[in-house]
Amino acid sequence: MYPQRNRVSSTLRDGGIALGSLTLLQEPAIGEILGAIGYDFLIIDMEHAGADEQTVLTMVRACEAAGVTPLVRLRHVDEKEILWALDTGAGGIVLPMIETADDARAIFRLSHYPPAGDRTLCSAARASGHGAQRHDFGKFLAWSNESVATVCLIETPVGLENVEAIIAEGIDVLMLGRGDLSVKLGLGYAPNHPDVLAAARDFVGRVAAAGGTAGVLAYSPEDAREWIELGARFIVYHQPEMILANAYRAGWDELTALTQRG
Repeated sequence: MYPQRNRVSSTLRDGGIALGSLTLLQEPAIGEILGAIGYDFLIIDMEHAGADEQTVLTMVRACEAAGVTPLVRLRHVDEKEILWALDTGAGGIVLPMIETADDARAIFRLSHYPPAGDRTLCSAARASGHGAQRHDFGKFLAWSNESVATVCLIETPVGLENVEAIIAEGIDVLMLGRGDLSVKLGLGYAPNHPDVLAAARDFVGRVAAAGGTAGVLAYSPEDAREWIELGARFIVYHQPEMILANAYRAGWDELTALTQRG
């Protein structure tokens, strides 16, 4: 929401590494926790999660209040979905299954106001302060075009082939989805398969060489360190629901051993 600093765009523009997380849980406290620690962003998932629009708006507000940049992961490239997400005040959008330069060009066009793009405007939307900026709306438009973050998920062999073309369309981050990629490669769900990891390392190198920003999902600091050393600068660290599941699974295994339950 104007005029907050977009911590993703500004960090990447300054040559830094953006650190955040991703959640399918509809819980505003997650953004507050990340903000209290110092993380840059939270991806609020609408692709695989059951989040409704009001819940996402509440999570966007919680992130902003905590100083975390909210990004909304949408279901597909759609003008009205992109418009809605950005009008909530979210700092950017994450789009799945991007494969071509045409996909990327549409994302850029729909997320930027003229003359850079073709995003529909509303001077009373939350993103611009519910109408508080109407007296100098051009300033908001310029700020939005400069700060909005666009993230494309590369999750298929076709997407991998077109990495350079996608970057050329002005996309801020290309993030690799190793889980979907492994399935598309006929390996089943195998994100750590040697072939998938080899493709991921090649992906990070190609994105960096083309002048783009590579993003990855890391489930440990050691995992993150490897990707950062390879050139990744958008690090999605773990997921709250998986941290909870792992902790409860470990506790359950020990508790059932103690109580002889199975």
